[in-house]
Amino acid sequence: MEGRDRTGSPVGRGVALTIPFLLFFAGVFCLSMYLFQTVVEESAYFGLLVGRNAQTEVADEDTGFIPSGRPNALTEIPSIPYGKQFARINVTWEGGGWEIKNIPVFLGADKKLLKKGAGMSFGSSFPGEGGCTIISAHVTRDFAQLEDTPIGAVVLVETSYGPYAYRVREVKTAKGTDRWYMDAGQKTDLVLYTCYPRDNGGKRRTDRCVLLCDLIDGAEVGR
Repeated sequence: MEGRDRTGSPVGRGVALTIPFLLFFAGVFCLSMYLFQTVVEESAYFGLLVGRNAQTEVADEDTGFIPSGRPNALTEIPSIPYGKQFARINVTWEGGGWEIKNIPVFLGADKKLLKKGAGMSFGSSFPGEGGCTIISAHVTRDFAQLEDTPIGAVVLVETSYGPYAYRVREVKTAKGTDRWYMDAGQKTDLVLYTCYPRDNGGKRRTDRCVLLCDLIDGAEVGR
């Protein structure tokens, strides 16, 4: 009895040997799907080739967003929950006109929200609060032509409590490891940014295109 084989039946040994291989191949499959999705989202021409109509379009009526006219006086910014559309963006300039048009803006800039439109960084200021508003969107989607925007272009942000107009003061590029453009305390009224460059030759984008804008019109709280 003492010297009896304790390795189990052939079937049991087969199952025990098979499980690690199944776990290995499942892991490889999941990693491959993640990498495939990342490559598709980062592809230089993906968003331009498939066109915006092939992606999920979000209209005001889908989110219940209603732009408001300019208030006589703005005493406070209305309460806006995370993930809610509270504005839309249009960018224009003399002789210009392109795809940055009626882009929905949501509170928050996580991956899920940026698949629907632009996102305002949580913790930055709402238009009208007197601080810095920071908004980003995908270069393969809504901000594909952000790097083409000239100095002097007008950015109209229509919110649920009134419209705000900004003029582009500077167009810069930054390393992805930089965070100065994410500083909500900087002396800039509006920051728009996206990955850079748009045409990246199939490589992963490591830089950012950053627009610094000054407020030229819009009601501010208590003013």
